[in-house]
Amino acid sequence: MILDSNLVYLIYAGGTFGSHGTPLKPLPSPVFLPILQELINKKITNKVMVLDNDIVKDSSALTPSDFVHFYQLIKNAYQKGLRRCVLLTGTDSLSFVSAFLANALVDLPDLSLIITGAMQPLLISDALPYVINDDSDAWQNLSNSIANLTNVGVMVHFFGQTFWANNTQKLHSHDNNAFVGTPIQQSTTPKVYSYPPTHHAILTNPEKIDAINIRAIYLLPNNPNHLIHELSTIEHNVDAVILIAFGAGNITKTDKLIAQLENLYQRQIPVICTSMCMLGGVSTTYQAGSWQYQHGVLSGGELGVAGIYGKLLWLIVSGNLNASAWNGYESPSI
Repeated sequence: MILDSNLVYLIYAGGTFGSHGTPLKPLPSPVFLPILQELINKKITNKVMVLDNDIVKDSSALTPSDFVHFYQLIKNAYQKGLRRCVLLTGTDSLSFVSAFLANALVDLPDLSLIITGAMQPLLISDALPYVINDDSDAWQNLSNSIANLTNVGVMVHFFGQTFWANNTQKLHSHDNNAFVGTPIQQSTTPKVYSYPPTHHAILTNPEKIDAINIRAIYLLPNNPNHLIHELSTIEHNVDAVILIAFGAGNITKTDKLIAQLENLYQRQIPVICTSMCMLGGVSTTYQAGSWQYQHGVLSGGELGVAGIYGKLLWLIVSGNLNASAWNGYESPSI
C-alpha cells in the first residue's frame, strides 16, 4: 500500500497518554484509538491516519526489541511514502527510544518524526463512559507535535518545547514540564555528520535483540575498590558499559582501575563515560577525568545516559559497535 506523504501518521504505543483506571494502565488500541481519532477529527485540520502497531504497553516495560520494532515500522512506512509521523509513548523510557530512533533513522533526510507523550492521561482516569480530561497536558502535546511537523528530523516535543531527539532527559516524575534537551530553535546550521553504512544487516531476531546487555554503573563516593570489583565481574555477555561519573567525568585514578579498564578494552567491551549531572556532559578539563581516555574509555561528550544508551543500542543492532563508529558517527543534533 502506498502512503500519502502529505498526511500525518500516528503511532500509539501506550504510556500515560492513553491510560485509564486506578491504578493507571494503557488502554488497548481498539478501545483508545477511536476516542482519540474522533477528537483529532474535531480539532485538527490536518488529516491524521493511524499506523497499525501491536506494541502497546507502559514504557517502563519496553525492551530493545520494541525499540527495533518501532524503527522497522517507521522505516517500512517511510519506504511506502510516510514523511510526517508522531509516536505516542510513555515518558519513562521516552528519552531512550527517542535517542535510538534519532540514530537509527539518520539516513532519512526528509523524515519529520516527533516523539511525545503526557504526564496526565487524555481521559479522566476514573470516569466511565470515557471523558476527555481538559486539564491534561496530553492534547496540547499531541496538537503541538502535529503543528511542529514542518521541521525535519527526529524530535521530542513536550510542554511547548521541541528538542532534538538524540539527547533528551526526563527531569521530573510528575510535573508537566518534564523534559530537557537541545531546543530545535537553537539550530541554525546543521552539524556535519556521517551516516552509517547502508549495507548493514540489521539484527531483527527479538530474542537476540533482547539479549543485548548494556550495563550502567553509577559512581558514589565509595572506596575505589568497589568500582574495581564491579568492573572485574563484568561478564562476556555484556555488550557495553556506561560509567556515570562525577562532574565533568571525574573518576578516582588507581593502578588497579586502569588495569580493569584496559582489560575491558582488550575484551572489546566498550566503556562510555558520562556525567551524573543533567547538563554539560563530560570533558577533559580536569586531570581527575581526562586520564581514563588513555586507557580505552570512550567519551560520552554532551550525551546523557539515555542518549548514550540509544546510540549504543543502534550501533549494536546494526553491527557497528566500535571506537571509530562511536567517535565518528553522529546523529544530526545541533
